[in-house]
Amino acid sequence: MRPIPAFLCVFFLMLGSASGAVRPPQETQDLEKWINGPIRYIALKEEMQAFKSLKSNGDRALFIERFWARRDPSPETLTNEYRQVFWERVQQANASFLDSTKPGCMTDRGKIYVLYGPPTDIQEELHLSAGGIAAAGRGVLRWIYEGRPSQRMDLDPIVVVPFERDVSGEYRISYDPKLSSVFFDANAIREGQDSSINKFLDIVGAATTSPMAVMLDLGKMQEVPPQEQVLLEHVETTEAYRTKPARVRLDRYVHPGRDEALLVVTVDLSEAGEGDRPAIIARFASFDATKQPRMLGEDSFRPSREVEARVAQGRILLEPGDYNVTVLVADPVKAETGMFRGTIHLEEPGERLRFSDIVWASTLDSLSYASLASHDEPFHLGPFRVVPHFESSIPRGEPIRLFFEVYGGELPLRVSYQLQGREDDGSWVDLGRPSSAEQQARGQAWELPTTDAWPLGEYRVKVEVVDAEDRLVAQELPFSLVESEEP
Repeated sequence: MRPIPAFLCVFFLMLGSASGAVRPPQETQDLEKWINGPIRYIALKEEMQAFKSLKSNGDRALFIERFWARRDPSPETLTNEYRQVFWERVQQANASFLDSTKPGCMTDRGKIYVLYGPPTDIQEELHLSAGGIAAAGRGVLRWIYEGRPSQRMDLDPIVVVPFERDVSGEYRISYDPKLSSVFFDANAIREGQDSSINKFLDIVGAATTSPMAVMLDLGKMQEVPPQEQVLLEHVETTEAYRTKPARVRLDRYVHPGRDEALLVVTVDLSEAGEGDRPAIIARFASFDATKQPRMLGEDSFRPSREVEARVAQGRILLEPGDYNVTVLVADPVKAETGMFRGTIHLEEPGERLRFSDIVWASTLDSLSYASLASHDEPFHLGPFRVVPHFESSIPRGEPIRLFFEVYGGELPLRVSYQLQGREDDGSWVDLGRPSSAEQQARGQAWELPTTDAWPLGEYRVKVEVVDAEDRLVAQELPFSLVESEEP
């Protein structure tokens, strides 16, 4: 049976379903001991001190609810996804690690599992110890996390967490650099000698065999990863097949006075329930593995004020380069998860004359006051408010609206728009004369009304920009004129 997405669990519990959804422990029982369980892995030092100072169960219960509320990546949804993922992992650890008198989640393996989930790979040497002892009842277990666990840039790209079984039979974390090396050689350890690759790494001083590096990596592995990253990885790795595609626009601009590229992320919410605001999380992972992946949490996305638009937008500044983009949209009302995965290239700034991405806009207005001009606020691009349209089809009777910015080149700019129609033989013909004007601004907004007299069919707008030094950049934007949905 396929696992149930975390955010659906409350939905099924409300229906009284026995679907196997993970239920958190009874946190209201033995409340005084609550902080001593697996909660201590994620609690801050100040939180632990504050909880221990409480005198009544009523105060402790209130503290617990506020503790989880602070970690809720989507407070307006039906459930706390971070809390759900946490208790799922606790339950899985308790069911899996039974070689201790303690609950599985309280073992060394349980702690790593609760914080980072299952490893990418597991290597097992049942009759080996770090000292080369080949005796029954001993053994070494190596958990391998590839691709930086939870995208932690302070960890190596591949982290090996070794566990050595003690005389009681319990696996405990080991800080032996040989066991944590990605070039682990069991035969060399068994024979009491270093392998040739480890000798080479010792000579060049590779960090992977340094005891200090091992202690740093494994120490950091026991720190709490970002909660939104935990949620996103949980959905991606265990429940992606239960998602549906999410409609997302990625539009590239240049932030004035900044070296980074401005990436505007617009999410279509037209299928969300009326009055509902789905939780949205986005991650941007550079193709360059040395760079820290970036996140946009739910608080970064704002819905448009236009009821008919039904979109939300966030924006982020990124260094030029290539990125993998993942966007998660969790809708608690419809009990669905939308997932978008794509790649995008962000150009280096330069003097070359070029366009930003050109947007078909459902709303395109000049801001009332110059002080409102911004590239930081959602739906604001300089002195304009721009709500993107996801379709390249325009209902007859609605205006054609375009927005873009021009970079590089010398002002003033000569900007022209030529409407063209497609004939039955596939050729394009000019419809009327081009609209042309000299502009001193980088941001360009253009609107052309359509009427019921326009024939339905294929059209395009040819945009040309010539700068003061006669450099030219042009782009053709096709669209369809369709019948209006209104009677």
